[in-house]
Amino acid sequence: MLTLFFIITFIELSTILYNLIKFFIYKIKYKSNLKITNFQYDDDFHINVLIPCYKETRVIRKTLEHFKKMLKNIKNIDVYVITTEKEKYENAAAQSTYEYLLKLELFNDSRFHILNYPKTTGVMANQLNYAIDEILKLQKLSKDKIYFSIYNADSRPDSSTFIELFQKIRQNNFPKIIQQYSNYFVNYTSLSFIMKGFSIYQTAFEFRNGLINNNISNFLYSHVVGHGLTIRADYITSIGKFNSKFWCEDIYLTGLIHNNNEKILSLNSLDNAETPNSLKLQIIQNAVWFKTASHHFSILKNIKTHYGISLNGFIWLFHELRATLVWIFMPMFIIFTFIYPLLIQNYVFFFLSICLYLVFIFVNYFLNLLIVDKKRFYQYVKNYFSTCIAVLFTCIGPLYSLFLKQKVKTER
Repeated sequence: MLTLFFIITFIELSTILYNLIKFFIYKIKYKSNLKITNFQYDDDFHINVLIPCYKETRVIRKTLEHFKKMLKNIKNIDVYVITTEKEKYENAAAQSTYEYLLKLELFNDSRFHILNYPKTTGVMANQLNYAIDEILKLQKLSKDKIYFSIYNADSRPDSSTFIELFQKIRQNNFPKIIQQYSNYFVNYTSLSFIMKGFSIYQTAFEFRNGLINNNISNFLYSHVVGHGLTIRADYITSIGKFNSKFWCEDIYLTGLIHNNNEKILSLNSLDNAETPNSLKLQIIQNAVWFKTASHHFSILKNIKTHYGISLNGFIWLFHELRATLVWIFMPMFIIFTFIYPLLIQNYVFFFLSICLYLVFIFVNYFLNLLIVDKKRFYQYVKNYFSTCIAVLFTCIGPLYSLFLKQKVKTER
């Protein structure tokens, strides 16, 4: 037991040091890349914003109003809301998102469109693939000049998003993959004490494993996310579009991108999203994510069958295996470092384990908020202890996934 206690504390110390080094490398190396300059609109490529919807009547109108405001004076962007006939099939008495959208005046704007996926089965990946096929039938540019930008029904991208995206596309000669990472603070003020902690936890994860890892080295664990992802049409069609076999198509896509040694460019602007408003919903959401993440061997086997395996594919597998093990076991191990000293009545060890954990939370979560702006850090550090508690609950979702038999939508 004592050996296990020292092993866990050593891992905590190593993680603190590792993330400190990454943080300072990022701050030094990318300090000069935060300003958007010399922006010009271009009309030789086209961006299609895809917003898949399933039971989203509560939030979709405000999201579309947000996008309309962002797209003022921009001509080469279209917005497609992708609904599904599945809604009406499951509940004929209720108003579907498609029926709700038909009544909105927003769609009098020629840049806004509705696509209704006609099948009564399927997941979000099927909706996206349907939209890609339909849109490519209409657009005349070559596929290497057409992009798809995917957002959720509750997404609120920064106002600078498309300006930066245009610049990133032009400066990098039409890259294949651009990822905008997220903060989860849209509904922060209305969240409970514990859910504020989850909001900070998830945001810091995006910054650490997305912005920092992605910009430091291709060999570090980084990911694409299903909202904020911009992908070139010729690339997404060349890989058979989005995978619908696994629950979370973005986790599968992350593995495939790494296996194919493709570069993920990231934006400095952020997508602003909601955090689930209850612990129950957070657990369900995490369970769905973990269910796919824990199937890393199945994902790599599927990739091997269709695309072949590379060294980078095995490196991704190692990172994904490590990440899932940390996700499910690390909170339990940390709790052990609190309980064990009390059992042996070693209060010095108990005090040290508490202090180490507080530093662990600061470096792994709050410090990463500084890579975007200081205001964000000072605004949320007052909920330091809610984050400390929330992190200890993060293993519940992975444990619940063991009993989850079908994908469950996180309610808004």
